[in-house]
Amino acid sequence: MQNKKTRFNPFSGLRWKLALSYVGVTLGTVLALEVIVLVAIGVGGKKVSDLWLTYATREDTRLLAQMVAAPLEAGNVEQLTQILYQPVGLAFQIGLVDTGTATPIVNTVRVAVALDGTVIASNRPSQYLAGQRFQEPDWLDVEKLVQQGLAEGNMGLRQTKKIGNFAAVAPIVGRHGALLGILYYRQAGSNFNWSPMQLALPLAGTTVVLLPCMVPLGLIFGFVTATGFTRRLFRLTSASTALANGHWDQRVPDASNDEIGRLAQQFNRMADQLEADTTQLRALAESNARLAALDVRHRLARDLHDGIKQNLFGINLAISTAINLLETDASLARTKLTEAKEQNHQAQAEMQALLDELGPAGLDEYGLVGALNRHLDVFERQQGLQINRQIGEMPILPPKYEQALYRVAQEALGNVARHAHASQVRVALTATPTAIILQIEDNGQGFAPEVVAEEKSRGLRGMRERLAELNGTLTITTTPGAGVRLTASLPVPPVRG
Repeated sequence: MQNKKTRFNPFSGLRWKLALSYVGVTLGTVLALEVIVLVAIGVGGKKVSDLWLTYATREDTRLLAQMVAAPLEAGNVEQLTQILYQPVGLAFQIGLVDTGTATPIVNTVRVAVALDGTVIASNRPSQYLAGQRFQEPDWLDVEKLVQQGLAEGNMGLRQTKKIGNFAAVAPIVGRHGALLGILYYRQAGSNFNWSPMQLALPLAGTTVVLLPCMVPLGLIFGFVTATGFTRRLFRLTSASTALANGHWDQRVPDASNDEIGRLAQQFNRMADQLEADTTQLRALAESNARLAALDVRHRLARDLHDGIKQNLFGINLAISTAINLLETDASLARTKLTEAKEQNHQAQAEMQALLDELGPAGLDEYGLVGALNRHLDVFERQQGLQINRQIGEMPILPPKYEQALYRVAQEALGNVARHAHASQVRVALTATPTAIILQIEDNGQGFAPEVVAEEKSRGLRGMRERLAELNGTLTITTTPGAGVRLTASLPVPPVRG
């Protein structure tokens, strides 16, 4: 199942979805239009055709009556006949052949009738003989219209129709308004079959022919349209991923006013709020850490008062008593001095416990970087050494981390002062994305590597233990006569939400 899902995964992207949707919409639109055309033809096709032919017959009759007026008035029957054969006007013109004359004609009847009711000329000479009286035995209404036109003079255009045919009669008027004759025009019904069932097949064939063009065009248009959307969504996704990983400076440059643009603007507002909240939370955490350290100091002050001070008072009292008894009772004086010694041991033990719990002076007020620089200032003045400082900005660290690094720096510098006989010291404190690294290097006399391996130095063992409590490491590189390089590394503590 996993392989099958992976195989079809590219087609689930936005570009493919939009491209396929465009193809589907295009095909659906074409099919819908075909259905609409077929329904329209089935419902009103015949009515539309009749209306069109009625209008076309009227206009063609009027136009043709004007065209034959000049040759009829001039007595030019040949020119008049040529005009009657010309395809003219709006009606459907479908070529036919008169079997009697082998002359191409059209599906219309055009007859010029003289004032005496005889045929002057026509486009159907075998049916309407020139010089004979005009007759239309199959359509008596037409004969009546022609007779009325001849009797009434310039009566205007009149129309009539029967199944499959449309006819009109118009007066032929000369230049001075005299009636020259009557033009009879008949238009047969359309030869097109308007049956929806017969039109469905050609329309379907058209769709099949256009299909190879519609599918590629739909895919191309879909891909081109989706490219802008996917690019903007990718920027939004990348920014949100980076924001989730703690990069609070991520913003999406999208000023559009569409849905994606408004989503990007909402994301930027959320990122601004998260960055402000995170800064506030860090400041609050730092303040809480400082307050916690102050609380520890207050508690230690109480412990000093209640424990160490009482021991010191007891020691002072025992020593004063022993001094007074030295001359009179030496044995009792010795006993008091023994009591004072025991109280002194007890006071030392309590003092060491309090010192271990108490953080280095200055860390709470100045932070790790400030406290370390102040310590280096004092160390440089006292020891007369040249210190090369490479101390960068530090992230906010828990107090335990700052204390551990500060104590390691104190111990390492103390070893330099006591044993190294160095003239230069380099102190580097840097932060990487994964670790806080403290490095102290001197150009002194160094010491044997087995001292490090066997942990004979209590100071080195203490530094290593401090760092190990926080999952840190201590690395010491030294060679007799070539100085010492000490590297302490602590992993960056996880950010608490």
